Amino acid sequence: MLNGRKSTAKFKTALEKEKNNKKRRLRMESLKKRRIFISLIVATAFLLVATIAYALLGDDDPYKYFSGVGDKFDISPDDKHFLFSNYLNGKEAIYRANGDGTDVIQLTSSETERHHAPKYSRDGKKILFLSKNSERINTLNLANQDGNQKKQLTSNNLHVSEAVFSYSGETIYYVGMPAEDFKKAEGETSKGFDLYSIEIDDGKIKRLTNKNYFEMTSLSVSPDGKEVYYNLFNGNKEIITSFSIETGLEQGKTISEVMPNDSYNFQLSPDGAKLAFTAVSKESQNGSLFEYELFLIDIEKQRTKRLTDLNSSVASPKFFHHKNQIAFLENTNWPQEPAEFDLYVLDLGTEKLQSIHLALSNQDVSHRLIDGVNQLVNGFTIAILYIILFGFLITYLYYYHSKEKSYLPVKISFSLTVVAFISSIVVAFVVDPWFGMGVGMLTAALMVCTFLVFGYAFVLNRFGKKP
Repeated sequence: MLNGRKSTAKFKTALEKEKNNKKRRLRMESLKKRRIFISLIVATAFLLVATIAYALLGDDDPYKYFSGVGDKFDISPDDKHFLFSNYLNGKEAIYRANGDGTDVIQLTSSETERHHAPKYSRDGKKILFLSKNSERINTLNLANQDGNQKKQLTSNNLHVSEAVFSYSGETIYYVGMPAEDFKKAEGETSKGFDLYSIEIDDGKIKRLTNKNYFEMTSLSVSPDGKEVYYNLFNGNKEIITSFSIETGLEQGKTISEVMPNDSYNFQLSPDGAKLAFTAVSKESQNGSLFEYELFLIDIEKQRTKRLTDLNSSVASPKFFHHKNQIAFLENTNWPQEPAEFDLYVLDLGTEKLQSIHLALSNQDVSHRLIDGVNQLVNGFTIAILYIILFGFLITYLYYYHSKEKSYLPVKISFSLTVVAFISSIVVAFVVDPWFGMGVGMLTAALMVCTFLVFGYAFVLNRFGKKP
């Protein structure tokens, strides 16, 4: 009987020991899961903070490591060469290529400035281009057709947006505005763009208009050399405007009346009979993304013809001087940045479209990792990390504290939304309306995130089961 009691006692002790071991294992598993949750919360919070810091403090220049063709080019007067800008690891310079894209030669170079928007003189002996500094101010430069004897024509006090040679080649017309006003945020200055001229021989600069236009684009010279053409935005559409070199008077061209509202990149043919432009395609007008195609209008008959169907964004059309052809660029990365352009030539008689492969060498692609990071760091990524972080917090508080506390992250997110909303109003009235609009967009994003976070907390508390 004594042995039986001892056996029963040993059995109870073993059973108690097994229960304690089971409790200890469950406690350890619970502690392990809790540590995993905390690690996930800390890791997500770190990623969110790092992503926001990178977006705010990082270089927002999408072309910093870019290699590819720039957005402007020109055709030599004999139609034998293309003159264009090209990026190589973020450095932009002027290049020249044969009409078939072969024999590419670099004409300019700079470690601190980006050379772009090249133009030939009428005799093809000179070229001009813009040089952008670290503050994104363009200066006007002149050089021989081979890039030698480079000369800066304007100072850093004026930002030049476009330039073109006169008919004689002795004068350059350009569009500019004060650099200090160009660097200001939109809405902070009443200064704008005006037309200027500079004499190549003596460097004499003359301001031809004094209107402070909000926008002046598509600068060109009339076939007879007596007028300078450019576009002005009247609030609804681009108006083709001429400036008389003899009288100094401006006049809107009647052809603007038959142009569609969403039309840009106007280019007059050498004989003045045709006008090429880009416009929003009819099929994309009701879509979420506008697509820009190339069109041609007969000025005398006022008949418009669509030339392309690329479903992307066409830019910078250029007529050949002695051929019935037109060249243009297609942005294959539209609407993302950096813009990636392909060069095409279209025969206006046969309507045959030919892709011109520019035989560029040493296009370094060693910055793919950095480019990938730059593409990932955006508002959508930040919103996803924000929702994941608050989702982890809600789950942690639900399982390891109480249902009531699981709504605490929702309250925090809602408070941040209210603070952002109030800040947008204060910034709009005190600092700048555009900055206030930016904070307002942040408020809208926080509101959406808060709604999603609340929905997750509600579903978890309604249908979730605590272990």
